[in-house]
Amino acid sequence: MKKNLVIISAGKFAREAYAWAAQAIAQGAPWNLKGFLDDRGDALKGLDYTPGILGDVTTYPIEPDDVFIGAIGDPRDKVKYYSPILERGGRFVNLIHPRANIGKNPQFGTGILLAPFASVTCDVRIGDHVSVGAFSNVGHDARVGDWCQISSHCGINGNAVLEEGVFLGSHACIIPGIHIGAWAFVGAGSVVVQDIPPGVKVFGNPAVPIGRTEEGSKFEIRHRESGEINPKRIRDPRLQ
Repeated sequence: MKKNLVIISAGKFAREAYAWAAQAIAQGAPWNLKGFLDDRGDALKGLDYTPGILGDVTTYPIEPDDVFIGAIGDPRDKVKYYSPILERGGRFVNLIHPRANIGKNPQFGTGILLAPFASVTCDVRIGDHVSVGAFSNVGHDARVGDWCQISSHCGINGNAVLEEGVFLGSHACIIPGIHIGAWAFVGAGSVVVQDIPPGVKVFGNPAVPIGRTEEGSKFEIRHRESGEINPKRIRDPRLQ
């Protein structure tokens, strides 16, 4: 029996996900498109996305045949808007477009969205609630943590590591073996040639620091108060 696919958000990225889901369903994906969850009731005003907005993530009554895919670009907002569904037992699925390329031995979490012409090559590990945009490549042995957002036309080269909550703008390039700390932000078109500490914003070619993310500032305070040295992971405070 087919499940009913509910898309979290009705924003721009969610409209793209709607089309990709419809294309996957046409190729045999076992879902019916049920609609969107968004607290902006007019988010689809003037647009044809039947059956439209079903409610919001906090009050929507989850039904036994519902499955969910998130379509939000900001990693912080992923946490904010997916968590109410997760906490109430909602089941997330992976939306992999028929024209995405999947290599050998990938390890996928749940709630993953792979756009058309995204490529995940051999022995890659991808965590939960990660989106990989159109024409982006995740190279061999790379590691991508939970909540990451990889925009279109990005290159994550072999053995690179993205900790949780990393955002890559379009056309960002990560050279082989680079380690990007949790909740870091890489601006569009940047070329990352050295490791990025947690919570740092970088931009340019080569990429250089231009500031800190909200999570980076929170981490800096916690780090200074606790005396921790080089923690490997930062959990978003909303999950603690």
